[in-house]
Amino acid sequence: MAERSPIQFWPWGKRLRLLCDRQLRRSYRLFRLFPPVACRFILDVGADRGTFTDRALRCFEADRVWLVEANPEAAAALQRKYAGEPRCQVIPCAIGAKSGQVQFHVATQASSSAVQLPKGKVARVVTVPAISLDDLFQQEQIAEVDLMKVDIQGAERMLIQGGQQALKRVQMIYIEVLFKTDCSTAALFGELHELLTAAGFRLRLLHRLRRDEQGFLQQGDALYARSG
Repeated sequence: MAERSPIQFWPWGKRLRLLCDRQLRRSYRLFRLFPPVACRFILDVGADRGTFTDRALRCFEADRVWLVEANPEAAAALQRKYAGEPRCQVIPCAIGAKSGQVQFHVATQASSSAVQLPKGKVARVVTVPAISLDDLFQQEQIAEVDLMKVDIQGAERMLIQGGQQALKRVQMIYIEVLFKTDCSTAALFGELHELLTAAGFRLRLLHRLRRDEQGFLQQGDALYARSG
C-alpha cells in the first residue's frame, strides 16, 4: 500500500478492512495513485449512477459532494439514492460554456448520453437546463473543490470555457480523455491537455487506458493537479 496516497489519512482499523472489504478495495484501487490530499469537497460532473461518488465517500472523509447530472432519469435516480445522505447534493443540469438550455442526447446506452453525441448512438433528444461551471460555483457558493471528476462524453471543452474563474478554486481534476472519437465536435486529449495546462494544471497520471481492435489508444482517464 502506497505511503504517499490518501490511505495515509485512514485509521488503522480502516486500513485492515482492505483485507476483507471488496468494495473498499475497489475504491482504493481507483485512488491509490492520487496525491496525498484529504479531499473534503468533491464535485462529480457527469455523475451517472453515482459510482465515482460512492468510491470517493468510501476513501475520503468528505464534507460535501456535489453531483451534476444532465440525464433527467439518471438525476432523479441519484436524488432518490442520496436522499438520506446530507453530504450529497444532486444538481440536475448539464454543464455548458454558458448558462441557459441545451439539447441533451440520451444515448441507447444511457451512461454514454451527452450534449454532443454521434447521430447513430442517439435514442432521443431532450431539452435540459445548462449552467456554466463559473455560474455553478456562484449558485452553490462553492469556495473550493479538492477533487473534481469530469465524465461528460466529449463536452469537456465547454466546461473549461465556462469555468475560467471556477477552475482557480479546483485543486485536482480527474477527467475522461479521448484519443479518438466519432463525434467531430468533441475535444481530444491534446486539446484538453493544452487548455488545462493554460489553466494552471499539470498532468499527474494517465491510467485505465483503453485501446481499439488495432491496439491504438482510444480513451482513458487523466489526473491533473495544480502546479503550484
